[in-house]
Amino acid sequence: MDDERPPAGDRVAVRTRPYRHRRRRPLPAAVLAALLALTTTHAHAAQTWTTAPALPTARFGMTAVTAPCPTAARQLKGTCVYVAGGFDGRAALRTTQAYSPATGVWATLPDMPTARSSLTGAAAPCPQGVERLKGECVYAIGGNGGSGVLSAVEAYSPATGVWAALPGLPTAREALAGAAAPCPVGAARTQGVCVYAMGGFRDGAGRDTVEAYSPRTGAWTALPALPTARFAPAGAAAPCPDAEEHTCVYVIGGRDSGGFQNRVETFRPATGTWATAPALPTARDAMAVAVAPCPPTAGARRPGCVYTAGGFRGTDGLRTAEVFGLVRGGWAALPALPTGRYELAGTGAPCPGAVERTCVYAIGGHDGGGLLSVVEVLGAGRQSGVTGSRRGG
Repeated sequence: MDDERPPAGDRVAVRTRPYRHRRRRPLPAAVLAALLALTTTHAHAAQTWTTAPALPTARFGMTAVTAPCPTAARQLKGTCVYVAGGFDGRAALRTTQAYSPATGVWATLPDMPTARSSLTGAAAPCPQGVERLKGECVYAIGGNGGSGVLSAVEAYSPATGVWAALPGLPTAREALAGAAAPCPVGAARTQGVCVYAMGGFRDGAGRDTVEAYSPRTGAWTALPALPTARFAPAGAAAPCPDAEEHTCVYVIGGRDSGGFQNRVETFRPATGTWATAPALPTARDAMAVAVAPCPPTAGARRPGCVYTAGGFRGTDGLRTAEVFGLVRGGWAALPALPTGRYELAGTGAPCPGAVERTCVYAIGGHDGGGLLSVVEVLGAGRQSGVTGSRRGG
């Protein structure tokens, strides 16, 4: 494994782009004006974005998750940020790299078996009975390998340093959302924590498909459809909007046949039903999402908040950052992302050099002029033990 630390913000020109960006058109001026007129409550003014060591391989359309660092990588300690797959301007990637906030180092790990971009990912218990997978695993789900959508699902075990193929998605797709959360109560062939795959793009349209994989049983199960079919949304597992002692799966923004979406819908595993949550203030797709402690604001009482950063809405990459859960029943604006971009990856993980705190990471992406390796982080709060959002219900 090699340590690689190029200059932060390294940019590489891109000649070709994945499917979404060949098809995008600017929004009409009237629509953009209406979007810009949206207002939100502003979060804690003292929060600022800072720059972390750059991603070794500049790319966009990748996935990022947080999981224990690889046991065999001596330069990585504690909890790591994993980045897998993506697009480098020439082809879909198998590249997998991990960053250790405790040491400030990136390392290149064994390649993902299937090259792909526009995938999703999650961190969840490793599947039972799969040789050489144990402990917590990093899951890579769906995507596009360059010749079409994929059903491939693969898992990496930090404890063993091995990737393994798993049962594929029942519905192959790209630009889907993912999350790990409690399995739906009463759903067939599911137990414990499940990996959710929601929405996506296939056959020329956004999908409403929702499927869940249970590592305990090794099976995929179809779940109630998304109320709003869409592609390139953000997905997260976090405290429910109306019952923070329970966990919900969030699907945020994205795009459908009518344009960019601001709809937020939540699935509650305890009841197996979808509900509508307060809308995203800035309609967009291809944004980063992270779950982390709420900002250090006197009014914050929730055990965890949902953060969004960047994205696309008909212009070059956005600098917009917003948080849900800080104020009752709604969203709040955060300091703008220093580098506007879309198709970036996000996750919540220990802060660089201050691992007792949690930061929101915004990683790589595309700014309309080239793909990026920049990594920017926003301080959230102290580790609370709920940012993984796996509590029942």
